[in-house]
This record gives sequence, structure tokens and C-alpha cells, in this order.
Amino acid sequence: MTIRRYQQGDEAQIQSLFHKTFHTERGQNVWRWKFIENPKQERPFILVWDEDGQILGHISLWVSDAYINGEKKKVGLRVDTMVDPDARGKGIYKQLNKALLEEAKADDIAYLYGFPAPKAKELFVRYTEATHLTDMPRYVFIQHPVALLASKLAPLKLFKPLDGVFEKLKRPSFSSDKRLQVKKVTHCDERFDELAKKTSTQEEAALIRDADYLNWRYHDHPVNKYTMAAVYDHDELKGYVVTKLTEGKFKNGLIIDWLAVDEDSVWETLLEAAFHHLSEADLIQSWQLSHTIGAEVLKKHNFTHKDSPMPLVGKEVVPDTAFMNDVKSWMITMGDVDSF
Repeated sequence: MTIRRYQQGDEAQIQSLFHKTFHTERGQNVWRWKFIENPKQERPFILVWDEDGQILGHISLWVSDAYINGEKKKVGLRVDTMVDPDARGKGIYKQLNKALLEEAKADDIAYLYGFPAPKAKELFVRYTEATHLTDMPRYVFIQHPVALLASKLAPLKLFKPLDGVFEKLKRPSFSSDKRLQVKKVTHCDERFDELAKKTSTQEEAALIRDADYLNWRYHDHPVNKYTMAAVYDHDELKGYVVTKLTEGKFKNGLIIDWLAVDEDSVWETLLEAAFHHLSEADLIQSWQLSHTIGAEVLKKHNFTHKDSPMPLVGKEVVPDTAFMNDVKSWMITMGDVDSF
């Protein structure tokens, strides 16, 4: 048995283990985007449990740059922790987590975080002395209530036209600022680097949302389709918002990510742009930590805190990041998670 770093050629077994563990297919293009094309990591941060040439366990990090108290450091999102169902009981999960901490420290990663399922959260906390920071608050705005009800009670589809009346009555009103212009963005330029620097101390801990990161995360994603809108004052970038619309039993609108300077009019304009791009959504959702500007903007415009479905767990790798175990130091959005 050996715990080792990823070697070229491992991906076939990794993909097979992913399918066996999570019962879903993952395209090779998604795997490459996630681990090979990430501009913030020099090599894939993947550890495997190798037993006579067979990969029976896997743990990995999605490595990003972050501003921590205004200084640039690396953080790792813990993703794709998996053990072959036929090999459980050997202590693989425990040993992989211990090795993860050692390798993260060797790679100068300052902090680890993740959004594990309940059982995985319990084990991560137990084996690494990680901290359960919070459960991520989900804010929702019901835009088409009849359509939502009709997704459960089919006969109500006849009454969907009433949603148009409801939307006119309940749609938030926004204070327009004639200085500001909204433009759709399909590629981020150096102005996004400047915006990242301007907002680097809004919260004590946040991913660096510069042009390289944003282009990779949203514009180059091989499967997910995102819409990005940016707000400008003349030629100066003031903020951006990323949305995503998915269709199933109902149309689900997501405010995936947003960032702006600390000006109320800019945040309001971003939310207005999000509503424009999600005009077909029956429900609009977003994660926002309650102390952030984003949460205040949503609450002001009739979003309600529905629930807190996803645990956030963190672990300092170096002592000077222990303060990040207090969730009030963070800015986090849905875009900080690999599954959205």
C-alpha cells in the first residue's frame, strides 16, 4: 500500500473510481478542466491510495489564490474524497486525510475548506480536528409561485399566466444610477484584476477573483453555461455578477457569484442585472453569509433565508490562519464550490 501524488495516466482509474463511488459519469473534459487547466495550481493536487497498482482511494484539493487579511496566500477546497466501496474498513479515508494535511503544508497551502456530506463532515472533523464553521445560508426569491406549485401538482399548469401578474406586483424595484452601465462579459480583462485588488480587504478571507480565475471558472467551463454581467462607471469596472439557469421540474435561477466595490448603487445594479438574466426563472437562489454586503442586498430586495443546507468545514494548515475558523471572516459564494 502506498499513498502517493497523482501521476500522469492515473486519470483512467480515477474516473472509474468516481463512477463506482458516486454512481455518475464525469467527462474527461471536466476532469481536465478541474485538475489540469486550473491556472492557480502548478500540478494537480491529488493523492491516491495505491495498492498493487490499483487505486482504491482518492482525495484532492481545488487550489486557489486567496486574500487573507489582504495578503495573497493559497487555499484548498477539499473535493472528490472517495474510497472504493469494496475496500472500506481498511482505514483508507483516515490515512488519506492525514496525508492531505502534510502535503498541503509542503505545498504552502495556508487553509483547507470544504462542503462535505454529513458523514464525511463527521469524519473530516474527527480525523483532522477541523472546525464546522457554519451551514451555508440559502436565500430565495419566488418569482413564479404558480409554476413552482405546478411542478408538484400538474393541473395547476392551467393557471401559469397568473405568474405574470404576480411578477409585476412583487418584482423588486431598483434605484437607477445613470452613471452606471451594465454590459455582458464573455472574457475578463485586466480590469477584473484591479477590481480584485480594490476589494481585497472587504472581508478577511476570500478567493482572489482575478481575470485568470474568472475566465477559467466561468467562461472556460466545459459543461456549465454561465452568464456574466459587469457594471461600469464610464470605463471603470465596479462589479460583476454571474448567474446560471437550470431547467428541471421548474426553472431554477442561481446567483452563482458576485463582487463589487462598497457602493450600494453598484450592488443594486448587479442584482437588477441578475433579475434580467434570470427573468424566466421560477425561483432565484443564492448562498450568502449573513454578515456580508451580498446578504444585505438580497434581504433588502425581498429575498428570504429559506434554510442552510450545506455545511462549511475548515482547517488551518498554518497557525496564522486559525482566525478563519470564525465564519465572520469569510466571503463565500456558490462559485466557490465545484458542484455549481
